[in-house]
Amino acid sequence: MDIEIKKAIDYLNYNITLEHSAIIQYLFHAYTIKEEEIEAELEEIAREEMKHLRMFAHAVVDLGGIPSIDKRVSVFLEAPSPIELIQLNIDAEKMAIDEYGKQLKDISDKKVQRIIERAINDETAHLHIFQKLQEKVKEHIANNGEASVIDENKMKIIQILNKYLHKQYEKILESLYQSFMLRHKNPILSDEIEQRAIDKMKHFGWIAEEITGMGAKPNVELPKVEKVDDEAKAIEYHIKDQQEFSKEIQEIASNVEDKDLKWILDRIAKREIHYTDLEEFLNKPDITDEEISKVISTLTVGSLFGKHKERGGKQQLL
Repeated sequence: MDIEIKKAIDYLNYNITLEHSAIIQYLFHAYTIKEEEIEAELEEIAREEMKHLRMFAHAVVDLGGIPSIDKRVSVFLEAPSPIELIQLNIDAEKMAIDEYGKQLKDISDKKVQRIIERAINDETAHLHIFQKLQEKVKEHIANNGEASVIDENKMKIIQILNKYLHKQYEKILESLYQSFMLRHKNPILSDEIEQRAIDKMKHFGWIAEEITGMGAKPNVELPKVEKVDDEAKAIEYHIKDQQEFSKEIQEIASNVEDKDLKWILDRIAKREIHYTDLEEFLNKPDITDEEISKVISTLTVGSLFGKHKERGGKQQLL
């Protein structure tokens, strides 16, 4: 492999680990600081970091590399006060801006340069937002005080939810890896798996908020990732996951008395994509534009990322 290409891949993969860590750190802090406006800002920044991760991963695959979706750098989840939590995020943004600036000077690939420039611009905006949020956190604490103590009577359900949460984290990373690696082999399947990952991200957030609402901490320990980059195996993976998922949700719901939590679990169960239908669709020898549009509109429930479908089944991911 060309030395310059290898260097670019190494930088991009390091950036994936940075963005991965930022997503987990910012979301954890969003659930910890229980103030709606601050939480919404943190979640929005985490979504932008997801876009960065996706851009970096696509660039790695385009250059012939394998994205490091199963790794992350250190995450800083706890601090003596919410004010210091936000400071951790300010420090993370400063570090990312500095790192990406150094890379920009050391990379000759114009496409990679543009991606890094986009990231620097976003991180600079994030830094400004975090500095403003720190002031809002100070005001929130002055008006509401610190968070309440954990209710020990809820530990059983918290443990069950955290087990589910950690598995969702694992499935998110595995689905993203499959989507990235299948991007050129089968863009339709790649797109649908990405949608499944996005759904699981939403479910992850809902459950994490329930856990923190009970006074506990979400389990965001880095899971082991099964790497699948074969089309048939990816479809088989998601069919199996769906079957196992149904049993898991039923088991969790049977241990829950809270009506709001039961409603959330029921909503999660109903949002799952039926991959047996997708398998039949993908195995058809001739797929028309109309059929693609019909299946995509049925299976896709909303994306964090903009997409533009072109004729002939090809996609340009924006």
